[in-house]
Amino acid sequence: MDPSKVEKLNLPSKTKNNLLNTPRSNTEQAVNSGLTTFESQLAREVLRLRYWQHLINERLKEGEFNIPIHVAIGNEAIAVAVSNMMEPDDQLVLSHRNMAYNLARCGSLEPIYREFLLSPAGAAQGQLGSMNLANSEWGTVYTSSILGNNVPVACGLALGKQTNNESGVVIVLMGDGSIEEGTFYESLVFSKTFALPLVMIIENNDQSMSSTIAQRRSPISLGDMCSSVDIPYIELKGNNVWDYYDALRLMRPGVARGTPVCIEVHVKAMNNHAGPTPGWPTDPLELSLDNGLGVERTSNDPVFELEERIDPAELAEITSQIMAEEGTGLPV
Repeated sequence: MDPSKVEKLNLPSKTKNNLLNTPRSNTEQAVNSGLTTFESQLAREVLRLRYWQHLINERLKEGEFNIPIHVAIGNEAIAVAVSNMMEPDDQLVLSHRNMAYNLARCGSLEPIYREFLLSPAGAAQGQLGSMNLANSEWGTVYTSSILGNNVPVACGLALGKQTNNESGVVIVLMGDGSIEEGTFYESLVFSKTFALPLVMIIENNDQSMSSTIAQRRSPISLGDMCSSVDIPYIELKGNNVWDYYDALRLMRPGVARGTPVCIEVHVKAMNNHAGPTPGWPTDPLELSLDNGLGVERTSNDPVFELEERIDPAELAEITSQIMAEEGTGLPV
């Protein structure tokens, strides 16, 4: 796939999500920024996800939860792009760090917050908590806290669609640690052999627990690994939600026709592996709503990417609207 060709193609219009029904090609312009209405909505979703995750992190600081919770600040752009790429019959398979994706698909903070409290009013009646949170009503059909476990499960789901002649694709999310598991290579071979409608997305944050790639293993060329079994490989960098959405929509029709695809997206973990950030008195990481929604002034931060492309006054207005609409987003 050549991302430079996106504008030359007629991308399929989006047919599913809680807020959106407008394709990227819509020419209606948002005020000041020059963005289309749809592009403006994607930006709003990124900001809303960041705000919600800040709120969860603040509650983590207060020790409110009795289960391990993995915040995903820095993953908002790819989560929003995936959610908006999905069509009604698509299925999403997640890993332990699933917060951004489940929030994007649910479209509301309260059911997920209540699930983290293990409340019967939670998104899964308090039965799944955080690391295994799934809800088929919004398309998340399976989530696993076991490293590499969800990839063969996704293969099975995709094979089921193919066998039953069902429409839709299966999207599976995993971290860079998962490609070190045997199940990953086996799933590459299996998905290619049976021409499965499968999208494998690897979030490479150079972190597995507290170890970097260089600390734990030799380098692995994911592109070469995919090439060895003739699976298309796409690398995404920069945390630009609009570019990510275009790339995903462009590759989706081929996947639906039986060409599995592997996508490596580079993200940065801007919070601790689990629990609150900061997590201890001398923790060098700092997250606080007092400092605004942004964390880093680099392309590692999806919010910074918005700041670089949207008029500052308009972005401030959008952010204020989101905070006013959502309040704390959490029950008292």
